[in-house]
Amino acid sequence: MRRPSMLTTLSMVALSAASISATSAAWMAGKAIVAQHLLDVAWQASRHHGAPTRPWRWADVTTVGRLTISALDESLIVLSDASGEAMAFGPGLVAGDPLQADSATVAIGGHRDTHLAFMQNQKPGELILLEALDGKTYRYQLLDSQIVDTRSQSLSIATDFPGLVLITCYPFNARQTGGPLRMVVRAAYLPA
Repeated sequence: MRRPSMLTTLSMVALSAASISATSAAWMAGKAIVAQHLLDVAWQASRHHGAPTRPWRWADVTTVGRLTISALDESLIVLSDASGEAMAFGPGLVAGDPLQADSATVAIGGHRDTHLAFMQNQKPGELILLEALDGKTYRYQLLDSQIVDTRSQSLSIATDFPGLVLITCYPFNARQTGGPLRMVVRAAYLPA
């Protein structure tokens, strides 16, 4: 019986590694799709009951709002926490409360390469909507954006007047995550 050549063996190892990699990528993509579906279901339950709901039993976050970017016809479920683990699934609440959006600033943070990637193309004057658990929708008009270097500037957010602040890492095309720069977008509350 003939033994396989070195080239055949290496080819089999490479094929196995590629199969494992493809399976892993498919698994991650599948989890992301299922997670977004579960977030939508939890948001509907939150709205129905008027109380935050966990998207899955072991989740350490709840759904607290829905952010809609009018120009993009895109909608994102806002989570109760802006930790790295929570933001893997959606943008998270940094400060404020969507239920009090007509009297206080709401700050939302998210990853630059997923949920808040749209921020790189937003222009002053564009509309952003925030829906709260009680069904009220708050309208905001984009004012401006600035880049903040967290090594020398503070990211303190005054919440004593109505407004919306969106925060994500910057630059959008950075190879490494979690650098010191943040893009901060401010939007003015538009009373009904």
